[in-house]
Order: sequence, then C-alpha cells, then structure tokens
Amino acid sequence: MRRKNGSSAVFLAVILACLMTVTLTLVFAGRTQAKLSIADGALDLASVSLLSEYDYYVQRDYGLFLLRKTDAELSADLRDYSGCSGKASSGRFTTVDTEPVRQQILAYMKSGGVLAAPRESDVEDGPAVALQDMTLRHGPTIISLPSHALPEDDMIQTARRLGEHLSHPEAIFRTGTDKFFLAEYILRMFNRADSAQAEDHFFNSEVEYIICGRLSDEQNRRQTDLALEAIRSGLNMAHIYADPEKVSALAAAAEVLTPGPMGALTQLALAAAWATAESVNDVRLLHKGRKVPIVKTSASWAVDLDSVLEGFSGEDGCIYPQIDAGRNYADYLRILLYAQKETIKTARILDLIQINMRKNHDASFLAGECATGVSVSAQVGDKNLSRDRIY
Repeated sequence: MRRKNGSSAVFLAVILACLMTVTLTLVFAGRTQAKLSIADGALDLASVSLLSEYDYYVQRDYGLFLLRKTDAELSADLRDYSGCSGKASSGRFTTVDTEPVRQQILAYMKSGGVLAAPRESDVEDGPAVALQDMTLRHGPTIISLPSHALPEDDMIQTARRLGEHLSHPEAIFRTGTDKFFLAEYILRMFNRADSAQAEDHFFNSEVEYIICGRLSDEQNRRQTDLALEAIRSGLNMAHIYADPEKVSALAAAAEVLTPGPMGALTQLALAAAWATAESVNDVRLLHKGRKVPIVKTSASWAVDLDSVLEGFSGEDGCIYPQIDAGRNYADYLRILLYAQKETIKTARILDLIQINMRKNHDASFLAGECATGVSVSAQVGDKNLSRDRIY
C-alpha cells in the first residue's frame, strides 16, 4: 500500500508540474502577444500621426497631401508618438513617382474638390486679359523642378496628329473620366491666358505651361497658339475638301494661277494656305472670347479665298464668321491637355506648386523632397513590426 501511495503521489506531482509548465507557457505567451498587440497598435497610430504632418499650404491651396520631412525627423517623431524604438522613411513614396499624386488629384476632384467652388473668373465669354509676362530665371529652382528630368515633348507635332483625327471629340468632353477630372483640376486651379490672374501665382499662363513646359509666359502662350493652329489646320483642311463650293473655288483659282498639269499642286498649296489662314483667325477669335466649332460649317467659316490671295485682313485683326458657336479657349486647352501625357501633366502640376510655394511661403520648398506616404518599422522582442501608410 505504501508503494502504491508513493507511486500515486509521484504521478500527481508529474501531472501538476506539467500543468504548471503549460500554464506558465500560456501566461508568458499571452504576455508576449499582448505586448506585441500593444506595440502594433501604438505603431499603427503613430504611422497615422506621421501622415498628419503634411504641408498645410499645399493642402489648403491645391487639395494635395504632401509630407516633407527627413527620415531622421520622421523616425524621431515615430519614437515620440509610439514609445517604441522604431524607424520611419518616406523614400519609397517620393514624388519622383507621380502616379500617387495623380490619384490624389482624382480623389479630390471626385469628392467635390474645386468643382464645388468655381473660380470667379470662369466666365463663358470673357474678354482677353492683359497679361504681364513672367520668366523663371532662378537656376536652383529650374533644375529642381519635378519635370526637369523628363524628356522634351513636341506638343505642336502631337496637336497636328490630333487635328487629323478629331472629327468626333466626344471622349475629350465626356464628364466623369479620369482625363476629364485631371483637366478640370488644371483649368480651375491654375491661371490661363483668358482668365483673371491669381496674384500669388508666379506664372500668368500656368495651364499653357502644363501644356508646353516653357519657362516664360510669352513662350508658353506662343507655343500653345501654334499647337491650337496645328489642330485647327487639320480640321479646316478636312472641311475645305468636304465643301463642294470651296473645292470649286480652289480649282478655279489654281487654273488661273497655273493652267495645265501643275494645277493640282497649286490647288493643294492653296488649300493648305487657306486652312492655315483660317486656323490663325480661329486662334485670334478664341483670344477675343469668341467660339470656334471643332467641325465647321459654311456659316462658321470666316476667311474666304480672296483674303488668302490678296492678303489677310479684318476688323481688329480678325475676320468674324456669320455665327458665334462652338468651343471657347478653355475647351481648346482641354483638348491639348487631353493629348498631353499624364506623367508630364502631373509633374508640371508639381512644378507650379513648387514655384508658387517658394514664392509665397517657403523659399526652400522642393516638391521632389515631398512624399505621399511613409514606411514605419519597430523591433519588439524577436518580432519585426512594419507597415506602409499612404494618403
């Protein structure tokens, strides 16, 4: 009996020891898990707190969230917010990648954005605005522009190709598309040649800058006009050959100028000159607050063949058609914006934000130093906690 009782005691002692071991293991595991959970929650809250340190003026003036701090500053803030010994970095989310910025613009516009508060200068048929030409000459600002490293684009050639295939432009003006929202943001946020100027902006022709990328208002307006003329030239040429009266007038003039086999070449040259003259007139009309239809009719055509042959003339430098109908200057800028690459448009938006921020708020502001998100990490015991946060 004594042996049996002793065996039972030993058995119970072994069982108790096992239970105590399991209990202690569960206690320590629970303690470790609770510690990890608390640290994870603190890290999550701290990462959100870091995003709250966006640039106030950029958000107020442009509706964008851009974070501008060094990794050392972000890491110090992370330790203050979380109580953990962690690191933070924005290097993976710099504005070198323009896509997150574009997505922010789209989200801003789709949530209401500037659509809810149109600019007072947005009038249907405003007169031409007297502009003071501004030129950017500050070297450090120029070389640090986000678009500086992008390849040059030939907007005039792009516009010429677009004008040859723009008989059905419905997609350009279809509301609700991403291209529409981005163009609407640009047209409402930035100055353009036909709108009253925001005095705190450096350039007076900012939309034209986004289209052409030159460093002066004069060059941007001139390049934009040439691009508009290129679009209109192709469309006007198509109208000439679709109008039997104009084709007959060309044939008669060519026969008078160069009778015989050279008449066909003369007719082609006259058609090109006629389309170009109408295009120049179209752009002048747009700058006077008039409208120009994308696809013309005889009633909306202004320049006759005699004006081309005898010399271009008209009231105030323009020849006015019978009707004033079609698209205004802002609409034609929308066409050029539609043709421009998304990366270039977004990078030049950042250019203008940098230029205006340096002018008004912070002379050292660089858009390239800004980020659209942050990565955070912390070591808790043998576990590495990390997460990415973006606006």
